[in-house]
Amino acid sequence: MVRKSRRIRKLNFFGKTVLLANIIAVLALLLSYSAPYINPRSFWPIAFFGIAYLPLLVINILFIVYWLILGARYAGISLLAIVFGWNTLSKHIGFNRKVPEAVVTSQDTATIRLLTYNVHFFRAFEQEDTELTIWEDAMKLMDSISPDVVCIQEYYTRKKGQYKMARAFERKIKTPYHYISPTAENEYEAYGIAIFSRYPIIASGHLPEHELGVNRIIYADIDKGGKIFRVYNVHLRSFGFQKEDYDFIKRPSKAIEKDAASTRRISSRLKHAFSARSDQAESLREHSRACETPYIIAGDFNDTPLSYSVNRVSAGLRNAFHEKGRGWGVTYNGDFPNFQIDYILTSKEFKIHHYQIIKAKLSDHYPVWADVQL
Repeated sequence: MVRKSRRIRKLNFFGKTVLLANIIAVLALLLSYSAPYINPRSFWPIAFFGIAYLPLLVINILFIVYWLILGARYAGISLLAIVFGWNTLSKHIGFNRKVPEAVVTSQDTATIRLLTYNVHFFRAFEQEDTELTIWEDAMKLMDSISPDVVCIQEYYTRKKGQYKMARAFERKIKTPYHYISPTAENEYEAYGIAIFSRYPIIASGHLPEHELGVNRIIYADIDKGGKIFRVYNVHLRSFGFQKEDYDFIKRPSKAIEKDAASTRRISSRLKHAFSARSDQAESLREHSRACETPYIIAGDFNDTPLSYSVNRVSAGLRNAFHEKGRGWGVTYNGDFPNFQIDYILTSKEFKIHHYQIIKAKLSDHYPVWADVQL
């Protein structure tokens, strides 16, 4: 204790300020570990720490480097906090082998290859016009994976012509069976959420609780050679950021008044989205636990691995990224800080063989696929 006291007294004012900042960063990191267990409906600020986990991790690593350069023992403060949350770090990083190219091109017929993809209405992110600029490339990409089941979020279709997507999926990806839940439609077009399948769909439906526009949950019961399994396509509540919000995130204004207003607006959007997702997660968990067949849950959760909604749904399930993922599990490539927000989960009856995130910058999400077997 005497040596420690002498060490503290040797720190000048700047050093003590850095040490105080380090302690605050450690406390914030430790708080982020509790985000998966506290419902935002009960205490919503904790969810902010969960979504800030990666920046907090980087900050603590920088503190470790700083203290090591100085030769001070304080590097252990952040190091112990990171080691304490090792299980949390493993949710974001996969340590598995790369999927061999031969696996991608020659799929095992005994497995079910499921692909989930938020296609952003088949338009490039931040695109001003309504032209379907990425639909051909997206179709080619999906066809190259040869999926048996495709979960599409932010689905868009015309009622006639080349942009009648159900016909395009049947012809280009060989998935003739589908269940489409439109958010809005007219005689000309429709958009919503969809499941496409190579195998017959014998039943389908949606979870009506807590729906908001394209943010909804649907399911389809699929028959593959007499084996019935259910697929949930999930699109949980998005943050609802507008162009001005993204502009502020990328280039914060120098005007203090505008900064304050933008910060309050963004904080409000985050708060409402966290709470809405927790409600949807509870509804999905209850519905899936009552399912009498093996099931897969896939889609855009709009939340990180360190969130209440993701952990509530995935508890007791197999996580394809955890078991077969590789590298940083980033599935979003838009303007908001990039995280893993798209997932493939299965009930215990499935075995997961392969998993891959395809880093194709067409939509603001990367497509994700996995091979699973009953």
